[in-house]
Amino acid sequence: MERANSLYTVLTTIAFLIGLAGNLAALWILHKTARRRNKKHLFMLRCLATNDIVAQIGMLLLLHLLKAGVLPTYLGCSGFVLVRAFGLGSGCVAFVMALERWLALTRPFFYHQLVTYQRLKIFLCGLWLTAVMLVYMPLFGFGLYYDAQKQRCTRFRHATELRDKIYAYLFFAFGSTLCLCLAFCNTSVICELSRIRSQQRVLVRRVSRSIISNRVGCARYQTPEEVAFSKLMAVVCIIFVACWLPQLVTVPVSQFLTPSKGTQKFTAVADALLTVYFAVDPFVYVLLRYFEGHLKFCYFSKKQNTGKTDKFVVKKQHTIDISPEIPCLPHPGEIISLENLNGK
Repeated sequence: MERANSLYTVLTTIAFLIGLAGNLAALWILHKTARRRNKKHLFMLRCLATNDIVAQIGMLLLLHLLKAGVLPTYLGCSGFVLVRAFGLGSGCVAFVMALERWLALTRPFFYHQLVTYQRLKIFLCGLWLTAVMLVYMPLFGFGLYYDAQKQRCTRFRHATELRDKIYAYLFFAFGSTLCLCLAFCNTSVICELSRIRSQQRVLVRRVSRSIISNRVGCARYQTPEEVAFSKLMAVVCIIFVACWLPQLVTVPVSQFLTPSKGTQKFTAVADALLTVYFAVDPFVYVLLRYFEGHLKFCYFSKKQNTGKTDKFVVKKQHTIDISPEIPCLPHPGEIISLENLNGK
């Protein structure tokens, strides 16, 4: 048993170190390319990476301090509760990313009117603080995290008293709702991206008021950067749901099923998936290269188009800016005929 625990500690340490290196690299990439990023996307990606870094450093410190006997067991168990908030916080950030993309792709004008940078920050911080308050409830007596008789850490899913069971189901409900919302937003975004691709919609940033007033011509257009961010968000959300959902399912499994080898294996797999989440999650940031690739393609296409003699028919009209500016956009006073762009 002691050998198995040592092996588990080594594997967990390796996974967290890999994830920590990946998150630090992700923050460095975001810092170096910050000027080319959408302000909202940059903020959410930084929050996700920073959140994971705090969780990984906290888990590594607690794991080795407890193993070395430097930290008392009670304080170590309390520390695990503190760090757990950052694990659930990653889900909150992923949900806000998914919701922002869902609104941008499916409700573009509603998104433009309501979703500002400041409101996004307030909503994200509010949701994150809600998750923190939920996770920290056991420290104030509502929920199980420490077995005083056996003097060891325990999971809230193993609750026996009514108060602790209520907390376990409350955590289960919150996490499940988060996963369901992520799945809904993610599915809607993927369907919308498929529709855009199938109809070969042109990615433009400005549309005239006459098009906006016409419900038939009111299409959902996004820049290459936003489409790339939607793909990135989809992968992040899928990873979160795949790794966190088994952990949530362990709550009803522990409450309704009698302990057996099958349930022990399932909970072990759920714990392993949670560790894998923190190791794999930062490497999703390699998809950020989509941003650079699309932006460069858009930029060079714009330069080539300006050198041609046969230009599109352009009309001077009042325009509405759907989202932040990007180098490859048309002139603010121009509206390009969609029929000409589609080759009709």
